[in-house]
Amino acid sequence: MKRFVKEMKQYWGFAVYSAKCDLKAEVANSFLNWLWWILEPMSSMIIYAVVFSVLMSSREDYYPVFIFIGITFWEFFNRCTMSSISLIRGNAHIITKVYMPKYILLVERMLVLAFKLLINLGLIAIMLLIFRVKIGINILMIIPTLVVFFTFCFAAGLLMMHYGVYISDLQKAMAIVLNLGFYITGIFYSVQDKFPQPYGYILQRANPMAHLIFCFRKCLLKNEMPSLIMLSVWFVISIIIIIYSLNKIYKNENDYVKMI
Repeated sequence: MKRFVKEMKQYWGFAVYSAKCDLKAEVANSFLNWLWWILEPMSSMIIYAVVFSVLMSSREDYYPVFIFIGITFWEFFNRCTMSSISLIRGNAHIITKVYMPKYILLVERMLVLAFKLLINLGLIAIMLLIFRVKIGINILMIIPTLVVFFTFCFAAGLLMMHYGVYISDLQKAMAIVLNLGFYITGIFYSVQDKFPQPYGYILQRANPMAHLIFCFRKCLLKNEMPSLIMLSVWFVISIIIIIYSLNKIYKNENDYVKMI
């Protein structure tokens, strides 16, 4: 961990600069430019809100905001996990020529996604005002929930980044797993309420993304305190995965060059 902290300080500037370049390149030839970062999640929210509120009679309070929160955080996790699988192979032209901590590639990718997430959080704030959601002190619990969320995403990304070098079909397999995860995580419904008890209660806590999205909705839409115990549990699990993955990366980073 000392090596990790030291290298993070050393290469943080590179990660930030690289993230800025990727964001500029992403919209360089686009007619609507950065507006796509708003239109894409908003259009998904509208589609799901219409389908599930009108056709399937969903009765969740503030349903458009409810869905938008789920889409925002799921898309960050989904894109972070999927892109991390091919990060090392996709940057072979850098890795084979100069030394750099491999996880910096993941940090850079997460910074790009975090910028888009920040825009979506601003949209969520506007939607809370439009729908006149009652806001209280518990909205501040979004801060520790975000810390656990980013930590878990980093842990999952590191794990996929390492095994993505050795398992060529991992990206296809994870696409199937994440597609299933999308429907059992409760993006457009409440996992705890939708499944019969105690299975809904267990599934909502056993699925980290389902629980984190539940926590975000709880403090943003209901002004309630999320479970600090469960947040702590998933934070500790994430740290363990990070330590395991970093150990794997440090031990095998010389083999990565041979594999790619």
